[in-house]
Amino acid sequence: MMPVMKAYKVAAFTKADSGGSPTGVVLNTPEFPDEQLQFIADQIGLSHTAFVTEPTAESPLLRIRFFCPAGEILNCGHGTIAAHYARIKHFNLQGKQVLCQQAKNGIQQVEIVDQNNRVALFLKQDPIQFSTVDLATVLRLPEILGINQDELDGNLPVVMASPGSNRFLIGISSLSILNQMNPDFDQLKILCQQNHAIGCFAYYLDPLNPTADMTARMFAPVIGINEDVINGNSSGCLGAYLLQLSGQHSLEIRIRQGHLLHQEGMVHVKVKRTDGHFETFIGGEAKIIEEISLAIPF
Repeated sequence: MMPVMKAYKVAAFTKADSGGSPTGVVLNTPEFPDEQLQFIADQIGLSHTAFVTEPTAESPLLRIRFFCPAGEILNCGHGTIAAHYARIKHFNLQGKQVLCQQAKNGIQQVEIVDQNNRVALFLKQDPIQFSTVDLATVLRLPEILGINQDELDGNLPVVMASPGSNRFLIGISSLSILNQMNPDFDQLKILCQQNHAIGCFAYYLDPLNPTADMTARMFAPVIGINEDVINGNSSGCLGAYLLQLSGQHSLEIRIRQGHLLHQEGMVHVKVKRTDGHFETFIGGEAKIIEEISLAIPF
């Protein structure tokens, strides 16, 4: 009989206990080689899986790794939220906490707080860097996304943002255009690879929505995910970009995602200027979808 491994499926960035981004979580991860971790992630069958190793005397930091269909990635917002929510439930953790995790691209801070008598989790992003996008790429993007150039938001220039991995931020002029977008994913993958980006975060500032400040969609074919249900890191990048444009000191926004994939959820972004850079937190709520058992042939 093959060994059995326990894992969780967790919805991160839920909205009123529904929706959210389904994420695999493995706690107390054995010291498996990368190909075996990839096998486990593939067996769980979700867009991202987080593998958590608890602190020890030799390694005092909690360690976390993230795998998607195309392999390991540097960091993952919804993977972090899902992993720490699973830890709360698995270990029956109580109360507010501030802790650090060792991810592939460095040490990150995670906060667990009480928000309106509910558990909320926030990840402090790595410093976000912005760079300009060349005109040829700006002109090519709408065509690949299946929209016209004049359907971009003319007040929000296309920009490249990186909290560790590049992604395009592209403002759209209306919610209906955002919803109708049907990208050519093969061409988008090529364009992203040419620009060393993982994908494209398309968004609409949503002034008529009483529960969200904007609506967004994340396309990430480079990492094997044509459309991500909810992307926390891109949400934080957008918050920092809007703060940069506004000239204000701080900003809090709510970004709705996943609505077209029947998994509508919400990312809360808090960003402020600190010592010449942006300090950005992304967070929200989560819930356990199910606990599963995997037969592991090694």
